[in-house]
Amino acid sequence: MAFADGTFIPLSASANSDAGKVWMYKEDNTLALIRVASYLDDAVDYGLADEDIVLIFANDGFGFSQVAVSAAGVVTWGEGLTSA
Repeated sequence: MAFADGTFIPLSASANSDAGKVWMYKEDNTLALIRVASYLDDAVDYGLADEDIVLIFANDGFGFSQVAVSAAGVVTWGEGLTSA
């Protein structure tokens, strides 16, 4: 399973274009599966950008992490904290 529409929403908006956003991603999958490289590539179409923070709610716990988005739109996870 990959990124699912309807489970990815912004939790913050910023008037400053340099400030990052905070997003929530909820899915009935494990944290380990969600946190693989390129899993959230399609989220770039929704506005996910470099250095944004994603709160993850999975079926085995929760966590958050900053992401890196390349010029080609590839999303990789940075260090994060999880409950699992």
